Amino acid sequence: MKNLRIKLLISLIVFALVLVAVISYVNRQILMAGIEEQEALNRELIENHILTDMQTVDNAHYYFDKNISDEMEEELRELITYYGENPDIATWDLQKIKNEHGMDVYILDQSNTVIYTTFEKDKGLNFSKCCIRFSALLDERRASGEFYSDGIDISTTTGGYRKFSYLATPDNKYLFELGIDLLDNPVFQTFNFEKTSEYLIDKYADLLEVQTINAGGVFFDYSKASKTTVKDQSKKFQEHFELARETMQPTEYQEEFQNGYIEKYRFLPYEAETVRGESSKRVVFVKYGNFTERKALAKNTKQFQILLCIALVTSFIMLLVINKLLSKTIHLATYDALTNVYNRATYIRKMDKLLKKRKMNQPGLLLLDLDNFKQVNDRFGHGEGDKILIETARILKQEVESNGFVVRFGGDEFAVVLYDAKEEAIQQIANSILEKIRHLKYVDKVTIDRWSVLSVSMGGAICIHPDESERSLFERADKALYQSKNAGKDQYSSYEEVAADEES
Repeated sequence: MKNLRIKLLISLIVFALVLVAVISYVNRQILMAGIEEQEALNRELIENHILTDMQTVDNAHYYFDKNISDEMEEELRELITYYGENPDIATWDLQKIKNEHGMDVYILDQSNTVIYTTFEKDKGLNFSKCCIRFSALLDERRASGEFYSDGIDISTTTGGYRKFSYLATPDNKYLFELGIDLLDNPVFQTFNFEKTSEYLIDKYADLLEVQTINAGGVFFDYSKASKTTVKDQSKKFQEHFELARETMQPTEYQEEFQNGYIEKYRFLPYEAETVRGESSKRVVFVKYGNFTERKALAKNTKQFQILLCIALVTSFIMLLVINKLLSKTIHLATYDALTNVYNRATYIRKMDKLLKKRKMNQPGLLLLDLDNFKQVNDRFGHGEGDKILIETARILKQEVESNGFVVRFGGDEFAVVLYDAKEEAIQQIANSILEKIRHLKYVDKVTIDRWSVLSVSMGGAICIHPDESERSLFERADKALYQSKNAGKDQYSSYEEVAADEES
């Protein structure tokens, strides 16, 4: 009964665990699919927003900065005229020129080195060494002798947003350049891509960073805090930037950190509708985290734990209910209903288990019948007969205790199974049973009548052979029992004695 309860509990727990695991797994897969779908949708919305806003900013600057470009062209042509009058640029007062027009002045020699400028941070900058692509573009502009005005650009040294215009001297000896800071420009303040980036980062929890990088690999820096280039980043970052710039196709990679935290890095190529200089082509770098996914999975894990606790509690409750419903049935299937000792089916099961698991032990079997029991039923009724059977079972259990178990096969037939027995021990138990039943005939008047016609015959056998079956052991004990009956009843016989007598 106890083992059955344990097996039932284990079965219920296993069933609950499997059910919870399957439900949680399916739920988690559905959740992950939903999260991935939502993340893909969010990325598409974010990136479309980014590229569309960048195009809007570029178009706005293209249409509204014509006056600025005209002013820059006018100033550059005045410088060309002044150069014709005074080609010794070393004597020029560039600061005075800047103060008159509010624009930084750059003078580049034929090696594309900034030899004179009002923007001290760029003085001595050699584009042929730092920026080969841009240097080649400057050579083309010098050779053409035409005026060039770029769109939104950045300072090579600071990364700040600026606008530049170029015009070469007639002798191609120098290239004059003017630059202005766009941060103070009203148009730029109105159409500012940085504001879009900040808005998107605030709106989407998984969007961590949006950066614009020009074709030369320099980050646009709204704050003017410092210049950052692609070369300052990891090797993998540089490889994906180059791939996006060259193929003009989006690329991405991701990095995994502790506790399941993942960062995804996306590189989005961009080209302005109107080409105006090197900065017309850019790469937008977007960094995503997986905070939403981790939060959802953490919630899912918590739900799994709660569901698991509920399942375990439910298993215990179901065990109690099932145990209550089946306990009587299980008891009837295991025990004799009248005497509360094991029945024949339980005897067979326990004996098979005992014989299979035996090692050095020698199981013993003692069979007994109540002699003349039919007379008790006939003279005193079946109720009195039942009392005798109950009393007999009590005596047998008292004798066996924890050394074995008692069985009722039916009617007045009982058995005592000993886990490990010697012939002397079986003999001792048999004699004790005989004495107690004989004693019942003289206890009081109530028992004298119903026990007066009774006696008990017993036969025992010990399992000596390792391969002996229950049937073989039973047959030997049964043979000894009938020896007791044939010898006059009210006695015990052992199979060994019977076998010895037959041999002699």
